[in-house]
Amino acid sequence: MVIDFHTHGKITNQFPFDEEGFQEKIEEAKREGLEAIALTEHSHAKNFSEAYYYLEKKFEYVNQFYLVNGVKVFTGVEVTTKEKLDVLFIGERNQILTFNQQILSKTKGEDFIAIQDLFDLVKDQEFLVILAHPYRKHKEFPKLDQTIFGKIDAIEFNARDLYDYGIETMMEKVKKLGQIIQLPITGGSDSHYFLQIGSIRNRFQKDCSTIAEIKEQIRLNRFSVEQSSELSIRVRASKIIKKMIVNR
Repeated sequence: MVIDFHTHGKITNQFPFDEEGFQEKIEEAKREGLEAIALTEHSHAKNFSEAYYYLEKKFEYVNQFYLVNGVKVFTGVEVTTKEKLDVLFIGERNQILTFNQQILSKTKGEDFIAIQDLFDLVKDQEFLVILAHPYRKHKEFPKLDQTIFGKIDAIEFNARDLYDYGIETMMEKVKKLGQIIQLPITGGSDSHYFLQIGSIRNRFQKDCSTIAEIKEQIRLNRFSVEQSSELSIRVRASKIIKKMIVNR
């Protein structure tokens, strides 16, 4: 199974969910050879549940994913913490919706939830937990209590950061972090626009239909991370087009 673990349904947090744009992402995902994606919208995005209403109305939910025109869509959320870290939680749809409602009042300004409180909230849930872009400016990985590391399944190679900071430089920093905290590294495109999806992806040795199966394959390191040879141009083009759309 080939999957992109970090995708968005909105061009920005304040824009509505774009059904046509989402279908473009799915078609681009197929062209890029993806068999699955995780939809990880920001928890503080306006009308977070819009995408779920659309998916529920249009597509079948099988095992723990929506089957959208042949592509598995796993559900998730990207949460910003008080420590200025972004964490991806991927899981069963109802658990994700309930979880997001629980933290809705703690997703703005000074009220962002502390990372320890966040993990206390989900301790009984089976989520795939990925620390997103650990070296992004102003969101750098801080010195945290080592007990936190045991609650994270992986850290991320992020396509936008690879472009912004240099592919080799950022990959080396994240690899070293993974070695220090002894966590595997997955890949996520962080796509807000369809051209960026799949610019970095994960190739698993077996097909997975549940979060438990994915977590097990990551734990056993039975996957590899691949990057598109066009990563830089795809991310750059997406950033330019996103800016044009937002400012028009």
